[in-house]
Amino acid sequence: MAAAATVVAILAGGRAHRLGGVIKPLLDIGGQRIIDRQMAVLRPLFDQLILITNDPGPFAGLGIPLVPDRRPGLGPLAGIDAALAHFATRAPSTSVLCVAGDMPFLHPAIIRHLRDAAPALALVPRIADRPDPLCARYGPAMAPHVTTALSDGRLALHTLLAQLPVVYLDQPELRALDPALRTFTNINTPEELAAANGQ
Repeated sequence: MAAAATVVAILAGGRAHRLGGVIKPLLDIGGQRIIDRQMAVLRPLFDQLILITNDPGPFAGLGIPLVPDRRPGLGPLAGIDAALAHFATRAPSTSVLCVAGDMPFLHPAIIRHLRDAAPALALVPRIADRPDPLCARYGPAMAPHVTTALSDGRLALHTLLAQLPVVYLDQPELRALDPALRTFTNINTPEELAAANGQ
């Protein structure tokens, strides 16, 4: 059963303008929606799973809590803020693994490692020296840093992380778990969608 100290939030985000305004978690990859692919990996590994969205209608049938941003329109940082705030009163010592809703190839070994690694302010994979903050675990002490950044209009996650003592998981460690690093595939363009579908 999942470790009680970590929960998971899927960040559904906004409309994908480069993909014609579609809802990316509902995109079909290999005959299955991204959100369904994600939940098939995440549900067995976590006791609590939520989805952050300001458009709950398309996700109403998932059977999991749907949580809105506290500050809509401020991008992924607002999604992390909403996830941390949701659990702050329910489970104050809980860390939250945040996963972008456009990642169709989550590898269970990567997710388990992020779930079970030692406590940290944030635990962030880093591919080719570039952090991936939208498949990362955030401890409860991260909440005030996120809230302050939002209040100050500092919305760039990479910039915020660079200012804090976060723990990074680098490429060799990640490849030992997911050799092709497919976990970190995002769908942002028609070309990436076609590639994910093997076209």
